[in-house]
Amino acid sequence: MRAPLRLLCLIFAACALWQRVQGAESSLSAGAASVEITPSTNMLNWVTGKPYTGVLDPIYVRALTLSDGKTRGAILTWDLVDTREGVVAKIRQEIEAAVGIPATNILINASHSHSAPFAPTLGDPLIAIDRKVIEPVERDPLHREWTTNLIVRCVEAIRTAEASRRTAKLGISRAWAGEVLFNRRPVKEEGKVETTFQPANPYSLPHGERFGPMDPTLTLLSFRDEKGATLASVFSLPCHAVCIYGSNQGISGDWPGAVASRLRQSFGGEALFLQGCAGDIVPARRGLPQRLDMAELVSHRTVMAQTNSHALPNGKLRVSRRVVTLPLTPSATHDIGLSNMTSEVQVLSFGTLAIVALPGEPLTGISLEIQKRSPFPHTLVIGYSNGNGVEYVGLPGEKIRGGYEMGESGEGDDRCGQILIDAAESLLKEGANR
Repeated sequence: MRAPLRLLCLIFAACALWQRVQGAESSLSAGAASVEITPSTNMLNWVTGKPYTGVLDPIYVRALTLSDGKTRGAILTWDLVDTREGVVAKIRQEIEAAVGIPATNILINASHSHSAPFAPTLGDPLIAIDRKVIEPVERDPLHREWTTNLIVRCVEAIRTAEASRRTAKLGISRAWAGEVLFNRRPVKEEGKVETTFQPANPYSLPHGERFGPMDPTLTLLSFRDEKGATLASVFSLPCHAVCIYGSNQGISGDWPGAVASRLRQSFGGEALFLQGCAGDIVPARRGLPQRLDMAELVSHRTVMAQTNSHALPNGKLRVSRRVVTLPLTPSATHDIGLSNMTSEVQVLSFGTLAIVALPGEPLTGISLEIQKRSPFPHTLVIGYSNGNGVEYVGLPGEKIRGGYEMGESGEGDDRCGQILIDAAESLLKEGANR
């Protein structure tokens, strides 16, 4: 009897060990950190071509590192205008060498603050309109120095986040923030778009125009440790960070930076902003006082949302990506000398949550279509990630409607939006079926 009993005990012990291993692999750990990346005010402002007038508020790179015990991933957010393929590749490479997180498992998102520098191009192709603005600034020695520091500080933020990583629980909550948003592509009677950067009244349109689509959802992802302390709060709302653009020539993270600062005070831990598909969405009101009003409202709604945080089940952390070929318009082909550009669609998922990261400036319709097709109960779609792609991109048919976004500022032809949607859908379905 001893041998069978001993064997039975060994089987039970093995099963218990296997369950612990399986649990460890599907449990979540998270760490977060922030590092300041404010440039010298003597560096040239890309808007004016002159030095900045001062610092309204510092700008940061913020890091969130994740692991399920087997797979590691990271999210970097920065208070900059955009992301560019060249510098994204460089930073990913440096992070992988420094801490071992695979380069393909790193997501980089920009808040799109126009009161901060653009991402370094590092040789990325530029169309004529970008070349005119960007090249003079990048010739500035202070910009080259800042570029080097940006890369170093991104690695520093990841190192610090990794050092602080510990077991976490993930929760999701949402709130309405539609009253501070405006789709700047209202539709005229004949179906064309009248781009309206600053409406006289964002709540009532003239000439029989119809409002463009909008997603008023403010999403909050809460990472808390075993004692309930907040490790990181990740908030997302699709809206250009341009409250003070044009009226203030100082450095600023605009409204997302102000919200992040308030959330750190309210929740503790770090606060990271993921910019959504905001290519056609701007603040309903602009100006320095309006920026403070918007930051106060969004912060208040985020705190309110946190009281309704819904715990998400543990699952496997998965990061997948697909390189897509985006065909260019004839004018962009003339400027760049290329007929297409390659860019990346990335999906980071954990359990029932998926984050879809798109390049450039997707319009709202792209996000809504991907969410509709996603098999994940919770799908967050963000733009301004991992590269500039073809800049503005909309659903098929948007080019015919016209407007600023679908002109020279949108370098891709009318097929690009569908290419991004199809790639995202494929990655989401592959991830859900694993």
